[in-house]
Amino acid sequence: MRAWQVLSLLLAAGVAACGGGAGDEPVSEARVPMVQEASSREGWTGPLRWAHALTGPGDNRGRIVSDRDGGFLSMLNFTGSIDLGKGPLLAPGGPASAAMALARYDVHGHLKWVKVFGAQPGSLGSVFGLSHAVDRNRDIILFLDAGGVDFGSGELPAGRHLVKLDSKGRLRWARQFDTRKGFLTVNRIVTDWDNNIGLGGEFSGTIDFGRGPVSTREFPLGVSTISAFLSKFSPTGDNLWTFADTEHQGQGFGAAVDSEGNFFLCGTVLTDIQTEPFVLMLSPEGQVRWVRRLEGALGFAFGVATHGNRVVIVGTYAFTFSFAGRSHTASPNGGIQQDAFVAAFTRKGEERWAWNFGFSVKDVAMDEKDGVVVSGSYEAGSGDLGVLGPLAGNPETLANVYVAKFDRVHGKPLWSRGFSASGPDTGSPGLEDASIAVTKDGRSAILGEFTRTLTVGSETLQAEEGSDVFLLGFDR
Repeated sequence: MRAWQVLSLLLAAGVAACGGGAGDEPVSEARVPMVQEASSREGWTGPLRWAHALTGPGDNRGRIVSDRDGGFLSMLNFTGSIDLGKGPLLAPGGPASAAMALARYDVHGHLKWVKVFGAQPGSLGSVFGLSHAVDRNRDIILFLDAGGVDFGSGELPAGRHLVKLDSKGRLRWARQFDTRKGFLTVNRIVTDWDNNIGLGGEFSGTIDFGRGPVSTREFPLGVSTISAFLSKFSPTGDNLWTFADTEHQGQGFGAAVDSEGNFFLCGTVLTDIQTEPFVLMLSPEGQVRWVRRLEGALGFAFGVATHGNRVVIVGTYAFTFSFAGRSHTASPNGGIQQDAFVAAFTRKGEERWAWNFGFSVKDVAMDEKDGVVVSGSYEAGSGDLGVLGPLAGNPETLANVYVAKFDRVHGKPLWSRGFSASGPDTGSPGLEDASIAVTKDGRSAILGEFTRTLTVGSETLQAEEGSDVFLLGFDR
């Protein structure tokens, strides 16, 4: 679900960059050896190593995560057929049937494994993947809107499902959520050290996550509000607890978990004045440890990542917010006042560093070598992108794609890359969606949607029709 489909929010874009702020020593962690200073930056130039266009008829969408073995697992939603790099893959139900593919790529961008799920010919069934993750046992966790599709134990009834597969795509278990009295979506799945599962998203009405019904508030006319939530499940799919911010209207877009089992949720919350980006920390037992908002910013937090003593959120905003003693004001791009932001806290919720730049940011990921990778879109020709440096691109569109890397501890910009999109824009401005996965040693893959064309080096990726998917791989 797009953010602007739920909460009315007029955002704008910009190009000013303000940031900095001193870092501090990472706290020690029991399960992950922590570095005491930022790693050596020699060789951190971020060269693009490979690029693919994943194409097919109609609109195609997907997300990407680390596969825990040094590669990447993508989840692609498509209709009829899609080419993931080795020729067209067909939907089981035929050219008008909605299907989903899981595809594993190695760190060099080579397609290693694919499995396609869809309804059989003549069936009215369909499947749409909303989010996925890979746990420490290499099992695959999916949250789906599906019905009439067999994942291994018979056709699923129509509805929202949490599904666990083994590393080869074979079903371990599936559970359905009853949405007859409400609405539920999951925007991010994370797994902790013990393979517990965290679902982050939003819901309205009444939903039973597994330990009894949870309800949002109602307006006087009986219309339910929308609230952010994070729900924790065991490796076997039993619900352990659910945090639901039913006191406020809001959405949960991003989630993360640290090595101690603390969960983080970010999104947007409706205050008395406007919608503001937020991030909060939950204990392994689901108790709120702290909540932070970017007060004064009209916007969303779309992603959160954590490693060591840093919790980093990214999103978009209008107006001005203050962070770590500095003011960050969005500037107009394309007639819209909106900037991307990246902001870093300690695990105690203390402000450390922030930047604002570009037009939008869609996701963030952190590696174990002190790298923070972000991706989004920008307007070329509007001046220097500040922290990202001057990036070439098409001045007629806001959908030019950037990828940038920062130092986790101090927020120092390490490198940035820009890719020109065709234009002018039609419909909603900017990059529709993108997700990031990183390996432990800092190599990253970006999967996102593009329309028409995207220029990547000397190659021009061409969308067949509607929107297609680009997949880019970078070194440290």
